[in-house]
Amino acid sequence: MLFAVLLISSLSLTGITGASATDVGTAQTQAVNNSTVQEKANIQINNTCNTNKSVATQNSTDASVKTVQNTSTAISNVSTNQTTVKTQAVAQNTVSTKDNQTAVTSTATSINSTSKNSTNTTSTQTQEAAAGETKVSKNFTVSQITDAAARVKAYVETNHRLPNYVTIGTTQVEMPEFLKLLTAGLLQLNNGTTTSITLKDINSAAKPSESVKSGNINKAGYLDLAKRVNAFIDANGALPNYATSSLGKLNYQSLIYTFSKIMAFYKTNERLPSYVTVKSWSTVGTSSTSTSNSSNTSTSVPASLQQYLKSTTNCQVTNSQIQALAKSITSGKTSTYDKAVAIFNWVRDNIGYSFYYNTKYGAVGTLSKKTGNCVDTAHLLIALERAAGIPARYEHVKAKFTSGNWYGHVIAQVYVNGKWYNADATSSKNTFGVIKNWNTGTATYKGTYATLPF
Repeated sequence: MLFAVLLISSLSLTGITGASATDVGTAQTQAVNNSTVQEKANIQINNTCNTNKSVATQNSTDASVKTVQNTSTAISNVSTNQTTVKTQAVAQNTVSTKDNQTAVTSTATSINSTSKNSTNTTSTQTQEAAAGETKVSKNFTVSQITDAAARVKAYVETNHRLPNYVTIGTTQVEMPEFLKLLTAGLLQLNNGTTTSITLKDINSAAKPSESVKSGNINKAGYLDLAKRVNAFIDANGALPNYATSSLGKLNYQSLIYTFSKIMAFYKTNERLPSYVTVKSWSTVGTSSTSTSNSSNTSTSVPASLQQYLKSTTNCQVTNSQIQALAKSITSGKTSTYDKAVAIFNWVRDNIGYSFYYNTKYGAVGTLSKKTGNCVDTAHLLIALERAAGIPARYEHVKAKFTSGNWYGHVIAQVYVNGKWYNADATSSKNTFGVIKNWNTGTATYKGTYATLPF
């Protein structure tokens, strides 16, 4: 009897223990399976360098580095016991290239909100950062935009060039983004709406150009222009190369200045003007006190680049032959890019190649001889670019040519719209910004110079 009671008790205890373990395991599994995370990311990175060159060597004083910003957004939703947590992380990636170094910066911030009577949850996403800042959504009123427009207008009329950025509140807004704010703000003023406008990352124009005559654009015309530019930016995330008006094609610089004048007028008069006066950017970007040969002025070139406009022993920028030829080649060209390309094409197509080392003729001698090695060809090309008011410099490399041989080599680099373009006029295979007669990927870069020492 006693043995039977003990046996039944033992079996009962074993059954309870097994059931308890099974129930706990099931509960944990269900808790994990009930947690869901949704993520969405879209990241686009644009090259900041010339695509035909792996690394561009630049002097530390050059204001030639372009930063391209990209934004990724991740949204996570977690639901547990009727507590809802929404975490929104905004990450900014910055890619910048300078002096053969590449830095990638990523930071992230989290904004958390919970339903009533719930427990706050914080989610933070961090990556290694070399340089940059945390970026969150920025919104500006039309009043802030008109105030900034008045300051940009005044800057252009004093300095004969666009500023690198304009400060709105505590935010430095670069010119591509500012054009978006200008067009959106102008359209809102015309429609009578007062909604804040969100700052967006906008890329620069890929190949800006302009062909416009001086004159006036009426209100209907400039509103239509603003509408088309605004729509293009929204659709492409970048500025257009030009925008067509009743006076011709306006580049992004003219667009920014023109819309800044309109918005500045509104700030003062509290109404939109009946028309706006337009001049070509090559005219606006030239001081009224400069010489009659406006293509040879340097008033719109930043101080850090002035060294790349100077005349030297072998780069005789002020020589009368060089000046006359530069003026002739660029005649009829309205944009800096078109002028730079025209000069490159002329040297490439009219100067023959001779093999020898270092400088032999200089720019003037090479023009007279109609032939030269890479060094003298660079002297002439750079002298003509500088004579046209376009910064240009020398780059010394050791490169493997299509023949299979390695040689020391000198090319020109030309600065247009914030970017240095490779310009090797020694081969008919090459075009402005594109090198095909030697391997840019395997070349060794020896130095960059305002004045060549050999």
